[in-house]
Amino acid sequence: MKASQYLGSVKAIQRKLLNWVTALCLIGGILIPSTSQAASTDTEVPFAQALAGARQVANMNSGWKVFVSQGESMLPQISHNSLLLVARTDFDQLKEGMLVVYRDNSGDLVSHRLISHTKDGWVAKGLNNYREDPGLVTRDNLQGIVFGTMAYQAGTDQLAAGDAAKQPAVAYAKKY
Repeated sequence: MKASQYLGSVKAIQRKLLNWVTALCLIGGILIPSTSQAASTDTEVPFAQALAGARQVANMNSGWKVFVSQGESMLPQISHNSLLLVARTDFDQLKEGMLVVYRDNSGDLVSHRLISHTKDGWVAKGLNNYREDPGLVTRDNLQGIVFGTMAYQAGTDQLAAGDAAKQPAVAYAKKY
């Protein structure tokens, strides 16, 4: 390997590392860890602030998206007032227990946990659901894996009229 190729590789690795460190620092200021305890309101920030931070993190890497979580099937891990940071991933890299966002048979985006693999795809289920999701997570409907959540203050999710078009897509925590 030539010295110039080696230096190019090192610089590419440094850029990726800097992106990750920056993302972690940004998340560190407003990220609410996924724990079994609900976040207290004094740690939550207004929706617009959480969304700006989440988008800043997502924009650093190709294939990262931000979704709004709605529903209660993933409580207490993901609350109704949460933003989901989702990374596009290869279907073959999925593992049991991962939280994913996928498009269900009715066309809705759904955020649930993978519970088992079949020859046709992955079975998913909400933490508070009695039944498994009616459809499978497949190569074609997978949006990505949830790698972070940001809680925001309840009732602050209304963007100004000019910003309403910038509202992220909703990933439902559906009850089945």
